[in-house]
Amino acid sequence: MPIGEEIEIRGPTGDIVYNGNGMFVIEGKQMTFEKVNLVLGGSGITPGYALIARVLLSAGDKTELRVVDANKTEGDILLHESLDEFEKDHGEQLKVTHVLSHPSEKWKGKKGHVNADILKEALFAPGEDTVVFLCGPPTMIQKAVLPALRDWGFTEEKNVFGF
Repeated sequence: MPIGEEIEIRGPTGDIVYNGNGMFVIEGKQMTFEKVNLVLGGSGITPGYALIARVLLSAGDKTELRVVDANKTEGDILLHESLDEFEKDHGEQLKVTHVLSHPSEKWKGKKGHVNADILKEALFAPGEDTVVFLCGPPTMIQKAVLPALRDWGFTEEKNVFGF
């Protein structure tokens, strides 16, 4: 950016602490979830990756993770190799679904934009022990993800949170 230009930033938007073994403090309230869904877009992988690493690198933590990671192209997938390695080493505990809006012809994964069908295929269904954490472009979250999650049976501030 040229000197003198301005940029608007926001965040962090949530107040979420992970204490291990599925135990969270979310906006001051203690909550426990055995199954954690993450819907991430672009650089939104950052807080998601921190949680994934914490769960998978903690001895005895059996929290299960499902991730939908949305990007434009293969080259835009941040931490791709690390996610692949975690999934290879912890396949019973972690499943990652990448969705690309502008993939190359070689791409064999999901194509297009995150939608209800992709979410239902990739994530854990709503339940007492299941949560969804969201971090990504506001348009993706507000226009696609939240309506799909609501229709599926998830409830904001009960088992859907931004971070």
